[in-house]
Amino acid sequence: MKTLLKTVMFIALVLPASTLSYAQGLEPGNLLSVHVVTVSLRPNVTLDDFRNAFVRDVLPEYEKNWPGLKAYLLKPFFGDSKNQLAIVWLFKTEADRNRNFDANDRANELEKAALKKVKPFEDRLKQQYGTYTVEYSHEDDWVVQ
Repeated sequence: MKTLLKTVMFIALVLPASTLSYAQGLEPGNLLSVHVVTVSLRPNVTLDDFRNAFVRDVLPEYEKNWPGLKAYLLKPFFGDSKNQLAIVWLFKTEADRNRNFDANDRANELEKAALKKVKPFEDRLKQQYGTYTVEYSHEDDWVVQ
């Protein structure tokens, strides 16, 4: 939980600064979700290897299959978060996020179909680079005002 809090604080400081650069910035109505990822690397694989493959191979598939989504992989600023990363899911609107869930906030058929399309890319990553677990709760979702 301490790592999650540090991650959220880091994101809260860094992402608004992105509005000052030429990169995409946050806009009112964006939904931001933060997931902490703990990686178990395969032998002879570095966290850099894993990160590069995740950004190159997995995140684009998420963006392709979830309209209105932009994904960012974060590495820890401080070294005490060994083998941990974070994913920031940035939806253009709450509706973009919510179209994949039913009234009880469970995955609907759109969400299940998208996850099925991404699964081969995640499976390949796990086979080649390492497995990972994701820590997430609904308390990790934020809407930009």
